[in-house]
Amino acid sequence: MTKRAQLSQQLFTSFISGDWQEHAAMTDYRAEWFNSLLVERAAWTAHAPTVELLNTVIGGPGFVWFRFWLPDLDQMVEKYFNAEGDAIGVYLPVCKPLVQDDKAYRTSDLILAIWYDAAKRVSVLREEEFDEVVRRRILSSKEAERAETRIRELTAAIFREEFPPPLVRNFAITMEA
Repeated sequence: MTKRAQLSQQLFTSFISGDWQEHAAMTDYRAEWFNSLLVERAAWTAHAPTVELLNTVIGGPGFVWFRFWLPDLDQMVEKYFNAEGDAIGVYLPVCKPLVQDDKAYRTSDLILAIWYDAAKRVSVLREEEFDEVVRRRILSSKEAERAETRIRELTAAIFREEFPPPLVRNFAITMEA
């Protein structure tokens, strides 16, 4: 494998609907189709490791994650809840176009992502890595342009309170006692 291919594997995350079923720290996977919209859910096991993002714990024992595949918006969104059922935030990876094969979606990220926390703070993630990948021409010019355009569109839509869509924004859970 070439050095470039190895670097690409390390930098780019693939997202495939149903992949949480294969994650050792996740359990109770469920998926529901609403026409072309797919919503996935998985809970973290009692022995799951703690996962942090920007000094915020987003995963650990009892946490629940949801993934929304939004084909009309060509976007995949993850929303995280703690063990008490409180929303922690929304993770928006900037991705290649969604591809639907039969009853599954897949995409891969273009390095950049947005973290939109419960306090409504917006953080753009991995900008330095993105700049390095663009400088080294690991991303095509078309992919780099898509990523830059999407990050601008998503942040602007968040500030106009148009994104995430109401289904994601208002989605809440109640934990059983």
